Amino acid sequence: MSLEGKRAIVTGSTGELGIVIVRRFLEEGMKVAGTYRNPNDLSKFPEPMRSQILLIQADVTDELDVQRVFDSAMRDIARVDILVNTVGGFLPRSAITDVTSEDWDRMMKINLKSTFLCTREALRRMKNQPYGRIVSISAMTGLIPSPGRSAYAISKAAVSHFTEIAGQEMKGTGITVNAIAPSIIDTPSNRKSMPKEDFSRWVKPENIADVICYLCSDGASDVTGTTVKAFGGI
Repeated sequence: MSLEGKRAIVTGSTGELGIVIVRRFLEEGMKVAGTYRNPNDLSKFPEPMRSQILLIQADVTDELDVQRVFDSAMRDIARVDILVNTVGGFLPRSAITDVTSEDWDRMMKINLKSTFLCTREALRRMKNQPYGRIVSISAMTGLIPSPGRSAYAISKAAVSHFTEIAGQEMKGTGITVNAIAPSIIDTPSNRKSMPKEDFSRWVKPENIADVICYLCSDGASDVTGTTVKAFGGI
Protein backbone atom coordinates (compact mmCIF):
# COMPACT_ATOMS: atom_id res chain seq x y z
CA MET A 1 0.00 0.00 0.00
CA SER A 2 3.03 2.31 -0.14
CA LEU A 3 2.17 5.74 -1.50
CA GLU A 4 5.59 7.24 -0.93
CA GLY A 5 6.55 9.69 -3.64
CA LYS A 6 3.04 10.04 -5.07
CA ARG A 7 1.75 13.52 -5.91
CA ALA A 8 -1.74 14.54 -4.80
CA ILE A 9 -4.21 17.40 -4.90
CA VAL A 10 -6.71 17.63 -2.05
CA THR A 11 -9.50 20.14 -2.63
CA GLY A 12 -10.94 21.72 0.48
CA SER A 13 -7.69 21.00 2.26
CA THR A 14 -8.45 23.38 5.15
CA GLY A 15 -11.73 21.63 5.97
CA GLU A 16 -11.94 19.29 8.94
CA LEU A 17 -11.79 16.20 6.71
CA GLY A 18 -9.33 17.75 4.27
CA ILE A 19 -6.78 18.49 6.98
CA VAL A 20 -6.87 14.87 8.19
CA ILE A 21 -6.37 13.57 4.64
CA VAL A 22 -3.49 15.97 3.98
CA ARG A 23 -1.81 14.96 7.24
CA ARG A 24 -2.15 11.28 6.36
CA PHE A 25 -0.76 11.82 2.86
CA LEU A 26 2.25 13.66 4.27
CA GLU A 27 2.83 10.80 6.72
CA GLU A 28 2.80 8.44 3.73
CA GLY A 29 5.66 10.42 2.17
CA MET A 30 3.60 12.09 -0.54
CA LYS A 31 3.89 15.56 -2.05
CA VAL A 32 0.61 17.42 -1.63
CA ALA A 33 -1.11 20.48 -3.05
CA GLY A 34 -4.30 21.70 -1.42
CA THR A 35 -6.98 24.26 -2.20
CA TYR A 36 -8.63 26.72 0.16
CA ARG A 37 -11.12 29.59 -0.18
CA ASN A 38 -10.69 31.76 2.92
CA PRO A 39 -7.20 33.02 3.86
CA ASN A 40 -8.23 32.86 7.53
CA ASP A 41 -8.45 29.08 7.20
CA LEU A 42 -4.70 28.80 6.68
CA SER A 43 -4.22 29.13 10.42
CA LYS A 44 -5.88 25.72 10.81
CA PHE A 45 -2.72 24.07 9.51
CA PRO A 46 -0.20 23.57 12.29
CA GLU A 47 3.46 24.12 11.56
CA PRO A 48 5.47 22.46 10.11
CA MET A 49 2.53 20.94 8.20
CA ARG A 50 1.68 24.24 6.52
CA SER A 51 5.18 24.57 5.07
CA GLN A 52 5.12 21.01 3.69
CA ILE A 53 2.30 21.50 1.19
CA LEU A 54 1.48 23.81 -1.70
CA LEU A 55 -1.62 25.80 -0.73
CA ILE A 56 -3.60 27.37 -3.57
CA GLN A 57 -6.46 29.80 -3.05
CA ALA A 58 -9.23 28.90 -5.47
CA ASP A 59 -12.94 28.47 -6.08
CA VAL A 60 -13.18 24.94 -7.42
CA THR A 61 -16.67 25.61 -8.79
CA ASP A 62 -15.02 27.99 -11.28
CA GLU A 63 -13.57 26.40 -14.41
CA LEU A 64 -10.65 28.80 -14.84
CA ASP A 65 -9.72 28.54 -11.16
CA VAL A 66 -9.63 24.75 -11.43
CA GLN A 67 -7.32 24.93 -14.43
CA ARG A 68 -5.07 27.32 -12.51
CA VAL A 69 -4.95 24.92 -9.53
CA PHE A 70 -3.74 22.08 -11.73
CA ASP A 71 -1.27 24.30 -13.58
CA SER A 72 0.20 25.43 -10.26
CA ALA A 73 0.38 21.87 -8.95
CA MET A 74 2.09 20.62 -12.10
CA ARG A 75 4.74 23.33 -11.77
CA ASP A 76 5.36 22.67 -8.08
CA ILE A 77 4.94 18.90 -7.64
CA ALA A 78 5.65 17.88 -11.28
CA ARG A 79 2.56 15.75 -11.88
CA VAL A 80 -0.79 14.76 -10.39
CA ASP A 81 -1.18 11.10 -9.42
CA ILE A 82 -4.08 11.48 -7.00
CA LEU A 83 -7.05 13.82 -6.64
CA VAL A 84 -9.28 13.84 -3.58
CA ASN A 85 -12.44 15.93 -3.87
CA THR A 86 -13.50 16.99 -0.37
CA VAL A 87 -15.13 20.34 -1.19
CA GLY A 88 -18.82 20.20 -0.35
CA GLY A 89 -21.70 21.82 1.44
CA PHE A 90 -24.71 20.83 3.51
CA LEU A 91 -28.21 22.19 4.11
CA PRO A 92 -30.20 21.96 7.34
CA ARG A 93 -33.16 19.60 7.18
CA SER A 94 -36.06 21.23 5.33
CA ALA A 95 -39.11 20.10 3.36
CA ILE A 96 -39.11 20.41 -0.42
CA THR A 97 -41.67 23.21 -0.13
CA ASP A 98 -39.14 25.24 1.89
CA VAL A 99 -36.09 24.66 -0.32
CA THR A 100 -35.28 27.78 -2.32
CA SER A 101 -33.94 27.72 -5.86
CA GLU A 102 -30.78 29.34 -4.44
CA ASP A 103 -30.42 26.47 -1.96
CA TRP A 104 -30.85 23.94 -4.75
CA ASP A 105 -28.33 25.63 -7.06
CA ARG A 106 -25.79 25.97 -4.25
CA MET A 107 -25.88 22.25 -3.46
CA MET A 108 -25.50 21.29 -7.11
CA LYS A 109 -22.67 23.77 -7.53
CA ILE A 110 -20.58 23.07 -4.46
CA ASN A 111 -21.11 19.29 -4.31
CA LEU A 112 -21.50 18.21 -7.93
CA LYS A 113 -19.97 20.90 -10.14
CA SER A 114 -16.79 21.07 -8.05
CA THR A 115 -16.40 17.29 -8.34
CA PHE A 116 -17.04 17.36 -12.08
CA LEU A 117 -14.63 20.21 -12.86
CA CYS A 118 -11.77 18.85 -10.74
CA THR A 119 -12.24 15.26 -11.91
CA ARG A 120 -12.36 16.31 -15.54
CA GLU A 121 -9.18 18.36 -15.18
CA ALA A 122 -7.42 15.53 -13.33
CA LEU A 123 -8.33 13.02 -16.02
CA ARG A 124 -7.00 15.35 -18.69
CA ARG A 125 -3.67 15.58 -16.86
CA MET A 126 -3.51 11.86 -16.01
CA LYS A 127 -4.43 10.43 -19.42
CA ASN A 128 -0.86 9.65 -20.47
CA GLN A 129 0.13 8.20 -17.09
CA PRO A 130 0.07 4.49 -16.20
CA TYR A 131 -1.35 5.29 -12.75
CA GLY A 132 -4.01 7.67 -11.45
CA ARG A 133 -6.48 7.77 -8.56
CA ILE A 134 -9.50 9.99 -7.98
CA VAL A 135 -11.60 9.76 -4.83
CA SER A 136 -14.66 11.93 -4.17
CA ILE A 137 -16.89 12.34 -1.13
CA SER A 138 -20.51 11.29 -1.57
CA ALA A 139 -22.85 10.77 1.42
CA MET A 140 -25.04 8.18 3.05
CA THR A 141 -28.14 10.23 2.17
CA GLY A 142 -27.03 10.16 -1.45
CA LEU A 143 -27.45 6.37 -1.40
CA ILE A 144 -30.32 6.13 1.08
CA PRO A 145 -32.51 9.23 0.64
CA SER A 146 -34.27 10.62 3.68
CA PRO A 147 -37.01 13.26 4.06
CA GLY A 148 -35.83 16.84 4.35
CA ARG A 149 -32.57 16.28 2.49
CA SER A 150 -33.70 16.65 -1.13
CA ALA A 151 -31.14 19.08 -2.55
CA TYR A 152 -28.20 17.70 -0.58
CA ALA A 153 -29.11 14.05 -1.17
CA ILE A 154 -29.61 14.49 -4.89
CA SER A 155 -26.34 16.40 -5.32
CA LYS A 156 -24.46 13.64 -3.49
CA ALA A 157 -26.29 10.87 -5.37
CA ALA A 158 -25.15 12.59 -8.54
CA VAL A 159 -21.55 12.46 -7.28
CA SER A 160 -21.87 8.68 -6.93
CA HIS A 161 -23.41 8.30 -10.40
CA PHE A 162 -20.77 10.55 -11.91
CA THR A 163 -18.09 8.45 -10.19
CA GLU A 164 -19.51 5.25 -11.68
CA ILE A 165 -19.57 6.71 -15.20
CA ALA A 166 -16.03 8.08 -14.90
CA GLY A 167 -14.82 4.75 -13.56
CA GLN A 168 -16.34 2.94 -16.53
CA GLU A 169 -14.76 5.36 -18.97
CA MET A 170 -11.32 4.84 -17.42
CA LYS A 171 -11.36 1.04 -17.27
CA GLY A 172 -8.15 -0.50 -18.53
CA THR A 173 -6.15 2.73 -18.32
CA GLY A 174 -4.58 2.34 -14.87
CA ILE A 175 -6.71 5.24 -13.62
CA THR A 176 -9.44 4.51 -11.10
CA VAL A 177 -12.30 6.74 -9.95
CA ASN A 178 -14.12 5.98 -6.71
CA ALA A 179 -16.13 7.69 -3.97
CA ILE A 180 -16.77 7.27 -0.27
CA ALA A 181 -20.22 7.82 1.24
CA PRO A 182 -19.95 8.57 4.97
CA SER A 183 -22.83 9.00 7.38
CA ILE A 184 -22.11 11.74 9.93
CA ILE A 185 -18.38 12.48 10.18
CA ASP A 186 -17.08 12.92 13.71
CA THR A 187 -15.75 16.48 13.51
CA PRO A 188 -15.76 19.28 16.11
CA SER A 189 -18.27 21.31 14.10
CA ASN A 190 -20.68 18.37 13.80
CA ARG A 191 -20.41 17.68 17.53
CA LYS A 192 -21.16 21.33 18.22
CA SER A 193 -24.21 21.38 15.95
CA MET A 194 -25.58 18.03 17.23
CA PRO A 195 -24.52 17.88 20.90
CA LYS A 196 -27.14 15.31 21.94
CA GLU A 197 -26.18 12.68 19.37
CA ASP A 198 -24.17 9.53 20.09
CA PHE A 199 -20.75 10.46 18.71
CA SER A 200 -19.51 6.89 19.02
CA ARG A 201 -21.70 5.92 16.07
CA TRP A 202 -20.18 8.51 13.78
CA VAL A 203 -17.42 7.93 11.23
CA LYS A 204 -13.94 9.04 12.22
CA PRO A 205 -12.20 11.21 9.60
CA GLU A 206 -9.04 9.17 10.19
CA ASN A 207 -10.92 6.06 9.07
CA ILE A 208 -12.02 7.83 5.90
CA ALA A 209 -8.37 8.74 5.27
CA ASP A 210 -7.48 5.04 5.69
CA VAL A 211 -10.03 4.05 3.05
CA ILE A 212 -8.75 6.74 0.70
CA CYS A 213 -5.19 5.47 1.09
CA TYR A 214 -6.36 1.96 0.25
CA LEU A 215 -8.25 3.17 -2.84
CA CYS A 216 -5.10 4.98 -3.95
CA SER A 217 -2.88 1.93 -3.47
CA ASP A 218 -1.82 -0.62 -6.05
CA GLY A 219 -3.88 -3.16 -4.13
CA ALA A 220 -7.07 -1.37 -5.20
CA SER A 221 -6.18 -1.20 -8.89
CA ASP A 222 -9.23 -3.33 -9.75
CA VAL A 223 -11.65 -1.17 -7.74
CA THR A 224 -13.20 1.58 -9.86
CA GLY A 225 -16.55 3.28 -10.35
CA THR A 226 -17.50 2.29 -6.81
CA THR A 227 -18.97 4.22 -3.89
CA VAL A 228 -17.73 2.75 -0.62
CA LYS A 229 -20.30 2.86 2.18
CA ALA A 230 -18.84 4.27 5.41
CA PHE A 231 -21.95 4.43 7.57
CA GLY A 232 -20.32 3.71 10.92
CA GLY A 233 -22.94 2.76 13.50
CA ILE A 234 -25.80 4.58 11.81
